[in-house]
Amino acid sequence: METFFQALIVPGDFLPHGLCLTWRPELIWTHLLSDLLIGASYCSIPIGLLYFVWRRQDLAYKWLFLMFCAFILACGVTHFMGAWTLWYPDYVAQGAVKAFTAAISVMTAVVLWPLIPQALALPSPAQLREANGRLHQQILERQRAELEIRRMNDELERRATELSDANRRLRASELHYSSIFHHLAEGLFVVRIDGPDEFRFEALNPSHERQTGLESSEIAGKTPHELFPPDLADHLVERYRACRDARRPIQYEETLDLPAGRRVWQTNLAPVLDSDGNPTKLLGTSRDMTDHRALQEELAQASKLATLGTMAAGIAHEMSQPLNIIKITADDCCLMMEEEGAEADPRYLKDGLDLIGTQASRMGEIVDQMRSFSRRDSPEVVPFDPIQPVRGAVALLERHYGSEGIQLTLDAPATASTVMGRPGRLEQVVVNLLSNAHDAITARRAVDPSFGGGAIHAAVTEDPAAGRLSVIISDDGTGLPPGMAERIFDPFVTTKEASKGLGLGLSICVSLIGAMGGRITAENLDQGARFTISLPTRGQSFPDWPPPGNGDA
Repeated sequence: METFFQALIVPGDFLPHGLCLTWRPELIWTHLLSDLLIGASYCSIPIGLLYFVWRRQDLAYKWLFLMFCAFILACGVTHFMGAWTLWYPDYVAQGAVKAFTAAISVMTAVVLWPLIPQALALPSPAQLREANGRLHQQILERQRAELEIRRMNDELERRATELSDANRRLRASELHYSSIFHHLAEGLFVVRIDGPDEFRFEALNPSHERQTGLESSEIAGKTPHELFPPDLADHLVERYRACRDARRPIQYEETLDLPAGRRVWQTNLAPVLDSDGNPTKLLGTSRDMTDHRALQEELAQASKLATLGTMAAGIAHEMSQPLNIIKITADDCCLMMEEEGAEADPRYLKDGLDLIGTQASRMGEIVDQMRSFSRRDSPEVVPFDPIQPVRGAVALLERHYGSEGIQLTLDAPATASTVMGRPGRLEQVVVNLLSNAHDAITARRAVDPSFGGGAIHAAVTEDPAAGRLSVIISDDGTGLPPGMAERIFDPFVTTKEASKGLGLGLSICVSLIGAMGGRITAENLDQGARFTISLPTRGQSFPDWPPPGNGDA
């Protein structure tokens, strides 16, 4: 080993390489310049590679670049040694340099080949540009997605805030309506619709519980047939079904036997619709009308008696005629018996007695009509033929009015569809309207001496398609003052002198007809006025024309 290092320093007995070239200048310069230029180039290349490796910190296989730097640098030193040995025979040193170059070359070659597949797998610049483009696109898309996410988060926060506010308002609304439901003086109830013909009670408010004697906890979730007798349950289901099918509020009056007793109720039903417009529940309000109807009954009876009072003079005049006939006939028969005794003509006497009996029967009919009209009719609501009460009212007044030169006529079929209500009340309303027509004709006679007649026409018509029956009273009297048709049915509104009435008659009529689900309208004619009573027939219990003002006077 010592001899080797000595040989590196001491050239020994070797001859310079230039001697082999016979010191020919052209050969010497060719080898010298070639080795120097190659060596200089080989030395500059590692410097560039080292700078590249230093600047690219993310470079893959950096150690391989360093091995190439060492290999190329060793190759450059080998060429410098070739130029050196042209004059100095340091072949041992040159051999050592070549050995080092060979070692580093072999090592580089050994590690290079396994790395070639991996290096080939590295993307090309075009692929890198394409990948960078895709990456840039992904970055843009991600940025847009982030912006969209932020926008959606902002929208979500806004909606969450709105939902929170809506929930807060909903809770406040629920508390508000719950307070109304539990503290309202009027009875409220809720019915759930579970099927085509299945209705279940959901709740009653405390006021309705007190009025009916029912407990909300006891009826919740139950059907009418589970709580009430069959007739009453069928009646309730019919009303609920009608409101559901109509999909609009309905109003009606009913008399029910409940735990609190037999009471008269004015009920309003309104459907609660879902987003598709289908009814899911029924909201009902009920007002106890028992005391009100009792008072109204007394008022109607008083009105009836007052009507009889206004008719008393005419009826007395009407009864005076048969009384005069009876008196004259009786006096004539008595005179014959006094003058002729047993020889009096029995046929003449029999004819006289028959005439007296006929006139007495006529007076009896008048008295019976008066008694029938004045008595209290049954409070029961029943189906009835409206033709009979109308005929009764006309029969009660036609002779009286005829004696005054007023023609009273009736145009009505033999029978009509039945309506629900009280026959006596319909007769009372018709009598009231006929009496008003009589007063209007009398008033026209007072202001127009040339008007000597007067006619009142009553008619009954029916519209089966609409489920409506109408009773029409028209006259050729003074008619209604301008603007009075809209107010004539209000309480204490009258076209007569104060001494002839308080203006309650038509208001009572509206109430009585409203209790039967009907209405009364008034209009002027070219000469006179016309009043129309409209009633739903029994097959159409829930008409599409609700009575005005709830039917209350």
